[in-house]
Amino acid sequence: MIHLVTDSTADFTAAEAASLGVHVVPLTVRFGDAQFRDGVDLQPDEFYRLLADAPENPSTSQPSPRAFAAVYQALLDTPDDQVISVHISRKLSGTLQSALVAARDVDPSRIYPVDSESVTVGLQLLVEAACRDIAAGADVATVIANLADRRARTRIYFLLDTLTYLHRGGRIGRAQAFVGGVLKVKPVLSLQDGEVQPQSRVRSRQQGLDALIDLIRATGDLEDLRIVHAAAPRLGVELRERVRAVVPDLDADIVDLGPVVGTYSGPNAVGVACMAAVGAPGGE
Repeated sequence: MIHLVTDSTADFTAAEAASLGVHVVPLTVRFGDAQFRDGVDLQPDEFYRLLADAPENPSTSQPSPRAFAAVYQALLDTPDDQVISVHISRKLSGTLQSALVAARDVDPSRIYPVDSESVTVGLQLLVEAACRDIAAGADVATVIANLADRRARTRIYFLLDTLTYLHRGGRIGRAQAFVGGVLKVKPVLSLQDGEVQPQSRVRSRQQGLDALIDLIRATGDLEDLRIVHAAAPRLGVELRERVRAVVPDLDADIVDLGPVVGTYSGPNAVGVACMAAVGAPGGE
């Protein structure tokens, strides 16, 4: 049997992960001396309430190799068991490295850690597609090859309310080019090749939504799409309505951005993950 493991930055609820049969290893969020397991001890609503009152930014840390090893050992119950472990981009977190260490220590011949080069709803789309492959009877090599193909066709685009949280958290990547007297500008960013990339700077949310829609259109035909927001449900709904006008055949789900990624986006962010169809401009 092939088991799927991911981490809490995929932003699955416990019920969603259970329904998919996906095992989630949580990252940790710290507010001062208090620490919480992402998605276990701390849910998005409570996180954003804490963030609003926090005297300084929270911090995050990846799971330990021991945490991964415990999950892997439990899943490798019979000689036929195998594990595919799909995680947040290695350029954003040390989570994949912990998974690699655990795989090496437990059974490297049956555990396959994979860099999604993505996060949140982008990671969700990849994990769910892998679940469908496994349900259809695909073997490990096929599931991993399909993950690589879909990974290359997946983009995440974000409209942030401010660059401040991303800048302070050190995950700003090439969007560093936007810093320098422009922290109050609303940035439109993408995640490409696992790294934050600058797209454009706008002065208002409406301009930002326009930019997101333009990016979605530029992707061409889509295989899948999902929307995410950081304590901004109305913004998520507004983006979905605008997306429906562009991609009427895809009914995009709206996801709450979890505590770990929310640490770096800050509140009032909205984003979209697009998986280009094979043969589309972004899906070649």
